[in-house]
Amino acid sequence: MNDRGDLPTSSQLPYNRIGSFASRGEDLLANLESRSREFSRQIRWQWKHADHSTRCCVIALHGMGQDGSSILKRLEQLASRGADIVVPDGPHQHEVRGRDGTREGHSWYIYTGDQPRFRESLIESESDLLGIVDTVQRESGISSEKTVLLGFSQGGYLAGFVSCRHRNRFGNCVIASARLKHEFLGDQLSSGDLPKILFLHDDQDPLTGPEPVKESIRQLKQAEADVEVTWHSDGHRLGDQSISALQRWLEQRGLIE
Repeated sequence: MNDRGDLPTSSQLPYNRIGSFASRGEDLLANLESRSREFSRQIRWQWKHADHSTRCCVIALHGMGQDGSSILKRLEQLASRGADIVVPDGPHQHEVRGRDGTREGHSWYIYTGDQPRFRESLIESESDLLGIVDTVQRESGISSEKTVLLGFSQGGYLAGFVSCRHRNRFGNCVIASARLKHEFLGDQLSSGDLPKILFLHDDQDPLTGPEPVKESIRQLKQAEADVEVTWHSDGHRLGDQSISALQRWLEQRGLIE
């Protein structure tokens, strides 16, 4: 009996965390076997054809938690000017909770701050994306010089990474509300064989400030790349100013009517 009556002491509790269970923790971990399995699924991608003769193909990568349909709504007007528009859903699926309930969102990579893992995740999505690009270019006959890889926010990081690593597939790249991950592109920047690149950015963007974008431009100019930036006030989104700037840039290069 203890001075609290009939209540047992903590050491007398059969499942006390401080007692026997905790003392067996090391043994449990020692016997833990970690394995992996392969899990595959079908991920949608959509191809909106130009209203008449095709002058270019814009492959557009959405932002985190969005999907191909969301970015297609912003870009579909390009179809009337001779652009095919390809909009894949990102390969990583997750729940997005909001005021209107729960929906399915997509992302392009996993980012936890671990840089080697980030690069691996970019490369995994790169392989998936290139399969779509090869299909589109083969079936349409559109050349790499007429292919534009556009990415918004998270999609912008992937677009810059992939287009600079595969100049033979992309003659043009548009990075919206994101920066170039130049730390992963040393060899490509050294070679100088890079696509034409347009940045679309708000200098008050709360998620990616202007300085990282300016550093991206500095790195590209040092590599003698054809790079431009249009600063807008749309915020962190593909707003009307961004779309107008995009259309001007494409028109100047003869990619749309």
